[in-house]
Amino acid sequence: MRLIGMEFFKCRRRQVPLICLALIAAQLLWMGVSISRMELEEMSDGWMLLLHSLTVIDAVMLPLTVAAIASRSCELEHRGHTLKLLETVRTPGALFDAKLAWGAVWIALLLLGREIVLTVYCLCTGFPLSVPWGRLALHLFFSFAVSLTIYVLQESLSLLFANQAVALVAGIFGSFVGLFTLFFSPAVQRLVLWSYYGVLALTVQDWNAATRVTHFYWLEPNWPGLGLLAVWFLLLLAVGRSLFVRKEV
Repeated sequence: MRLIGMEFFKCRRRQVPLICLALIAAQLLWMGVSISRMELEEMSDGWMLLLHSLTVIDAVMLPLTVAAIASRSCELEHRGHTLKLLETVRTPGALFDAKLAWGAVWIALLLLGREIVLTVYCLCTGFPLSVPWGRLALHLFFSFAVSLTIYVLQESLSLLFANQAVALVAGIFGSFVGLFTLFFSPAVQRLVLWSYYGVLALTVQDWNAATRVTHFYWLEPNWPGLGLLAVWFLLLLAVGRSLFVRKEV
């Protein structure tokens, strides 16, 4: 707990809250534009539209946001041989775990804040009052699980490479890949980490070319997909933590 508290103390001026607020503002703007184009009768599918849109938005925006959050924490340790100083009093593994816990807290706060803001906004714009709280909570959990897994990768890159451009380029790459693989088959999506926002999607869109009408439908939670994501998480954690523990400082 002391190491986690130290992470929050060190990053108090790293503008992490601004990064989170910028993401929420961008997603709120995106949803505002989408809702403004909806017809009145389409509002009945509003909550499904919200979760469907968030799947796309998250695949585009969250990989880079997570990369930025990880970089803001880890780049501090590459200045003035800070890693060498820290490892005289704490093991590298404990430092890695503390940064992971710090990142998990920020990701949870970011996604929870986003969910609250968008839910309130949708209610104020005419969405049905029967809010699917269970689906929203499940989407929040799935988004957190995918984002935390990506964070493990980004934290490892940020700690292993002093040049943070490496980690940020990986985040940008993830944003592009996450978007494009949404149009691939589920079998391909399971092979790409950034595609799991789509793998764990709770809605599907059906566009009728003849009538030009779009309908949304609920999907059953993809628990096998969540199990595969857990394998990704454990593998990335084991490899990243092991490489950092062996890193010479």
